[in-house]
Amino acid sequence: MRSAALDSGGRSRNEAAFHDARVDDDCRKLGYAYASVRDVHGFNDVPPEYRNRSVLELGCFRGNRALALRDFRGSYTGIDISPAAIDHCAELGLPANFRFRVDNANTLDTIGDGEVDYAFGDGVLHHLDLACLAPALARKLSPDGCARFIEPAQGNLLLRAFRKLTPKLRTPDEHPFDRASIELLQRHFRVSIVHEALLRPWLPMLCFNAGWSIAAARWMDRRLLRYRFFRQQAWLLLIELRRR
Repeated sequence: MRSAALDSGGRSRNEAAFHDARVDDDCRKLGYAYASVRDVHGFNDVPPEYRNRSVLELGCFRGNRALALRDFRGSYTGIDISPAAIDHCAELGLPANFRFRVDNANTLDTIGDGEVDYAFGDGVLHHLDLACLAPALARKLSPDGCARFIEPAQGNLLLRAFRKLTPKLRTPDEHPFDRASIELLQRHFRVSIVHEALLRPWLPMLCFNAGWSIAAARWMDRRLLRYRFFRQQAWLLLIELRRR
């Protein structure tokens, strides 16, 4: 997944180098794993009520989400830690109301206080220093502003083992969400969380992502994730933030 963090230490250099090296990647390496959760990734689409307002994407990377907003009439700003990613986005030929910047997602220095009506990102927060990001984002959101993020959780033992076996797929500083991460956000926001993907992606992957297996896993996920024990084993968190 993608990152937008840019701080002053080695962590930011690691993140920038990691994502610079992957700008030309077609991002299909993990496509097989993500195929069964495509429906989940509609969670942070720009809602209709914000399509004429100010939108900020943290971790815009190759600009795929911006490309999907071609009918957007508001003001879109996409930021990323990777200069190569921003160069790529600048060549997409999007209208003048789309802007891309290398920026510090932990401090959002180029964004004015209260300017952002809707912020979103995919797998970006777990790369950031939440103690810096949370107060910064709270300042940048307008009074009725909203932010939505899709983030990986610590998850079950199988998921943790997969991460240990695939270190090259991630940066050394990223930290999947745990209870402490959520509590930190709650200091600055009203936080709503939906847990997703318990049997997904594992069951569908074993069945070659057949449609019936995805539907069955989704059905079972919805029922099992009603219970706290299973929510603690989930892979993905759908996080909505609103100013206190």
